Amino acid sequence: PLPFLAFTRSAFVARKPNYAKPNWLGVALAFGTSAALWALLIKQHDEDVMEYERRQRERHHKCTGCS
Repeated sequence: PLPFLAFTRSAFVARKPNYAKPNWLGVALAFGTSAALWALLIKQHDEDVMEYERRQRERHHKCTGCS
């Protein structure tokens, strides 16, 4: 290897994972983010379905008193 690479520092340090002491903050953040994204996805889907049904009702509306 090139000699000047020996003096560089890495932002990441490799070490063995400690399975006896999990990173609960990371676990909670991962699950919380996943749950929030799923909730947002379901909410958006429900709004889209309601908008689709509203437009379908408007398209099939045949009343003569409205126009």
